[in-house]
Amino acid sequence: MEFINLSRYYDIKNPGIKPFEELRNMTPLKMTQDLRIFNETDNILYAEKLAMEGLAVVPIRRQPPVEKYLGRNSFPRRILFEMTSKCNFLCRMCPQNNLKRERMHIDKDLYKKVLDEIDDFGIEGLWTYHLGESLLHPDFKEIIEYLSLKKNLGIVWMSTNGEFFTEDVSRFIVKTNIDYINYSAHAVTAETYGTVAPKEKFDLVQNNLEMLYRIKEELKVEGKPFIHCQMIEQETTKHEVDLFIEKHYKRADIVSVNMLEYVNLPNNSFGNKQRERNPLTSCLRVSRNDCFICSNGEVTLCDAAYNGEISLGNVNEKSLYEIWNGEKRKEILELNQSGRMSQIEFCKRCTDYDI
Repeated sequence: MEFINLSRYYDIKNPGIKPFEELRNMTPLKMTQDLRIFNETDNILYAEKLAMEGLAVVPIRRQPPVEKYLGRNSFPRRILFEMTSKCNFLCRMCPQNNLKRERMHIDKDLYKKVLDEIDDFGIEGLWTYHLGESLLHPDFKEIIEYLSLKKNLGIVWMSTNGEFFTEDVSRFIVKTNIDYINYSAHAVTAETYGTVAPKEKFDLVQNNLEMLYRIKEELKVEGKPFIHCQMIEQETTKHEVDLFIEKHYKRADIVSVNMLEYVNLPNNSFGNKQRERNPLTSCLRVSRNDCFICSNGEVTLCDAAYNGEISLGNVNEKSLYEIWNGEKRKEILELNQSGRMSQIEFCKRCTDYDI
């Protein structure tokens, strides 16, 4: 769930912050992808009402940047394109704990080739990661510079655990085509952080985030790259959610408290308690027309199939268009449209089909 500082948009007298348990039950305010209040009469009136109530922090829901890709079926709507499956951390909730495919960097020329194809078709958004830490890729800057020349990639995201997000990286990213930096800050205290990621990295990660805040302020960068400061609500961090929001809402463009996914993993059973699920019929991931390209070139339509359990093909061998329109995906689409996804053995055991 995402939150913004409403004080950036309205003069709020005596601004206050509701507890997370109350915030999560509020109707989200609609925002554009460049974080303007969505221009819809009821939505604007709602924003004004929240401001009058003195709320400094409000939940939001970003609207699709364009509608032309919503009904397109012949090419992905959004793509998560993994630069590397290698990571310098092993966070407690991450599928890295169950990763069976080779940890590797994708070849930079292959990445560029697929970017060319994606740009030709156009998409709503590109995420330059999946499971790994993209800053580990030896050609990270070259790939991002190439990506920044493209015009049809939609909203572009990168993500980091922060260890290698140095001043040099911060100043580089600010000048690129990256729209959002998803920064996994995880916690407010070293003790809690240590239950998720390496405790000894806490100060470094937090200091790098502070430096990113300062650089944006110094350069007077009010727009992109937007800082999306994230923690994941789980058993060991839930007691710090309110403190996390309070600490970051004034400086981060968005504070994000994510629902725990991959709840079939041993450390993530807490996520099972967070929402009731109807029996599996169709999958939202498939219905959204999302695509995941792994660093080994394998293409899938589900992020839970990170070990290649539902491979549609490989971009080392075929174009993304050919893969996306192949027989394997057609079979899955038919099952999804008819509410028979439980007939797929892997999907039958899935717990994340409704998010």
